Parts: sequence; C-alpha cells; structure tokens
Amino acid sequence: MEEQKTHVEIDPVTGEVTTVVEDSPEQIAEKQLWGKNPGRSHALRDILFDELMSHMQDENIPDDKKWEMTFMMAVNSTMDLLLDSLPTDTAMDVSYCFDNMLGLALANKKYDVNILAEAKKAMESVNPDDFDGEEMYVKGLQEFEERWWDMGQPALGMRSPNDAIYEALSKYGLNEE
Repeated sequence: MEEQKTHVEIDPVTGEVTTVVEDSPEQIAEKQLWGKNPGRSHALRDILFDELMSHMQDENIPDDKKWEMTFMMAVNSTMDLLLDSLPTDTAMDVSYCFDNMLGLALANKKYDVNILAEAKKAMESVNPDDFDGEEMYVKGLQEFEERWWDMGQPALGMRSPNDAIYEALSKYGLNEE
C-alpha cells in the first residue's frame, strides 16, 4: 500500500498548525473525472436548458416527442462542448474510445450481458501454474485476452465480443471511418 503524503500548513493569522493529508493521484483523478460531474451538470443546465426549452416551444413537435428531442439536443450539445475542448488528436482518440464504450453498452443491452464481466471471468480461468514464471504468465494472459475478444461467446449467441460491438455500432454509423 502506498504511503500517503502529508505536509504542514500554518495559518498566517492564527498560527494554527495543521497536518494536511494529500490525495493520491487516483483520488485526484476520481475527483476531477467523476466527482465534479454534478457541478458540470448544473453548469450545462445553465448554459443549455433555457435555449433548449425555448427551441422546443418554438417547434411544432408532438408532446410525446418533446422530452426525447430535448434529451437528444442536450447530449449533442454536451458532446460538441466536450470534443471542442480537446486538441484535435486527443478529441479523435476520445471519440473512438467513446464510440467503443457505446458499442459495448449497446451490445450488453442487446444480449443482456456484461461483456467486461465475462472477459474477467475468462481471464480468471487462465492458470498461472501453466506458465514458466510471472513474466510468461502476464504475456500468456495478454495473448489470451486479445484472442478472447474475437472468440464466439455463448452469452452473445456465439458472436465474438468484437463482432457484437461492431454490429451495435453499425446501426448508428459509428463504425465507419
């Protein structure tokens, strides 16, 4: 276990001495990537909500479709903001990764399965005793995992996970270059 870093702070007004425990890089990343999402949601509401609602009132959209249209517009605007905030090469990488995660989620939903959990179970079946040392085990595990994504899986109707994801993405045109 990594030892937590600390430092001492002295309040210049009161002279109070406090020992501060510093967050680990993982804690910092978790706070930045996910912990701020409630605040981001409120900020996006303040940026987008009034305009979306105004647009929805101006459009001749049936009431039963207004919520869906509002959702689609909000998500599209959010994706635009996110990808516009990144350098182009990073935005390209993020968009490909995001598309793959969408494909994974869509395939999970279609087949009522958790593909990542299935991959983990399969990886756990690889016996370390079948290898000459830790290095060979890690290499064998990596090779097995790479092959697993192209192997037909019973939980996917004997489709490979990669094929199931590709097919899910094709419905939305997200597997095209």
